[in-house]
Amino acid sequence: MRRLFRGGRIVDLAAGHGLLAQLMLILDDTSPCALAVDAVVPLSATTLHQALVERWPRLAGRVTFLASPMDVIEIVPGDIVVSIHACGGLTDVVLQLATVARARVAVLPCCHDVDACDAGALSGWMDDSLAIDVMRARRLAGQGYRIWTQRIPQDITPKDRLLIGAPADGFQTDLGHVALHDDRRSERT
Repeated sequence: MRRLFRGGRIVDLAAGHGLLAQLMLILDDTSPCALAVDAVVPLSATTLHQALVERWPRLAGRVTFLASPMDVIEIVPGDIVVSIHACGGLTDVVLQLATVARARVAVLPCCHDVDACDAGALSGWMDDSLAIDVMRARRLAGQGYRIWTQRIPQDITPKDRLLIGAPADGFQTDLGHVALHDDRRSERT
C-alpha cells in the first residue's frame, strides 16, 4: 500500500494496539503522524509503543492513541484510513468514514457476518465472505474511488483480501504534487 500512497496522517480505526499505524510510519516517514483509534485501547499498547520507539526513535511523539467510537473522529481528504480485521460490519463503517471524507483507504476485512453485511445477490455464485468483499469493492468504485484488490499470504492470515481505494480524481498534498502514484502495473500482485 505504501507504494501507492505517501504522506498524509495515518488514521488506524479499530486499531487495537495501534501496530498498523506505527508500521505505516516506519515504512514511510513522509506521514507526519498517526492516530490509533479503538473503543478500548489495550493497556499493553503503551508497552508495545515504547518498544517500537526504542528501535525506531523517529516514532516518538508521532502516534496518538485514542479510546473513542470511530464515528466521532474527524477524517480529512489527505488522510490514509487503514484497518486490519475490523470485524463484521466495522469494515463497512471504516469504508464509509473514509469515503465521506474523500480520504484514501485500505482494509483487510474479517469475520464476515452475512446478517450484518451486504452480500448482494452473489451468494449463489460464491461464498458469503467473498460476496461481501466484492460488494464492498464495487460500492467503493461506485463512490468515485479507484480500487486495487490484492491478497496477502495466507500463512500471515487466512483473512487475506486487501481492498485499497483512493478518490479517482486524485488529490493534492501540501507540497502541491499528486500523492497518488498512478502505476497501473501495481494493480496486480
